[in-house]
Amino acid sequence: MLRGNDAVTAMLVARVSFAIALLLAASAASYGWLLRSDAAPSWLRNPIAGFVEPGATAWWLTLGGPFQTGPRTLGGIAWAAIANTAIWVAVVALARLIVRIAGHRR
Repeated sequence: MLRGNDAVTAMLVARVSFAIALLLAASAASYGWLLRSDAAPSWLRNPIAGFVEPGATAWWLTLGGPFQTGPRTLGGIAWAAIANTAIWVAVVALARLIVRIAGHRR
């Protein structure tokens, strides 16, 4: 049984892992939905496209090409979803670091 700081650390790791898994699932589902949503209204499609844009950019730079608009294969979607998750986790970590540093300067 974990006690004290070990229990807090385990709880934090579990929560962060769960959040990353949800972000990965949301990214993969968004890519899949965007492939089939040509008739969707722009007010719905544009925010979802903006959410997955970092992963699509990473996919395009690594696996895509100059005449491809987005991942269309299962492997491409998986790579873009993983890249999207990693980029958003890095953005959140950087934002937390900036807030922490700015908070100590007051």
